[in-house]
Amino acid sequence: HSVNGVRNRFGGAARARPADPEFHPLLERLQRLQTSGAIGLRVQKTNEKEATLMTLRGRVDEAIEKDSVDVRKMLGLDPSAQEFSVVYASVAKNDRELAILSRSILEIIIDLASYIDVPDVHVQEKRVNPTPMEEVPPGVTLIPLMRIHSSREKPVDAFVAVPYRTHWFWIDDRDLPSKRMFSFLMFIFTLVETGGKEGAPIVTIPAG
Repeated sequence: HSVNGVRNRFGGAARARPADPEFHPLLERLQRLQTSGAIGLRVQKTNEKEATLMTLRGRVDEAIEKDSVDVRKMLGLDPSAQEFSVVYASVAKNDRELAILSRSILEIIIDLASYIDVPDVHVQEKRVNPTPMEEVPPGVTLIPLMRIHSSREKPVDAFVAVPYRTHWFWIDDRDLPSKRMFSFLMFIFTLVETGGKEGAPIVTIPAG
């Protein structure tokens, strides 16, 4: 949701807002740092408590070093420090702390729903809000986390498709990132499922 006060977009109708101008450039630089191995996390025990630390490596090539400097500036971090405490909060208390505010599963689903390509007729009938068009800084390519298309005709090459109010809503089977995101959500739902305690299945193995 936010890193040191730099906020991501949110697509929920009641709290809809675009991402801060720094968010997408920050994300791109963090991804490059992670890919290069210049950034890492470790857990350290201090006073019987576990603390998570983020480390930015010092010896890197020139391009990665520039990304590291830019990330520190965007997040207001100490330019000379290599280790930063990671906490769950909206605002950091000093320049050696990384305050990360995450989202609940419900908030993630609400945001993903804002990417749905809703039919114009449903918008005109006031059934749904229109799909928001987000403005991004020049040079930044915004790729939706999950593309959900809509059409009156049943799709012929869909990974998953659901009919609703004379339209089909579907994910293209050739859209690998969207398929990954959908599968990840299904996996999360499986992990958080709660139900009654059922007996373990009994397997009979013939011995004779």
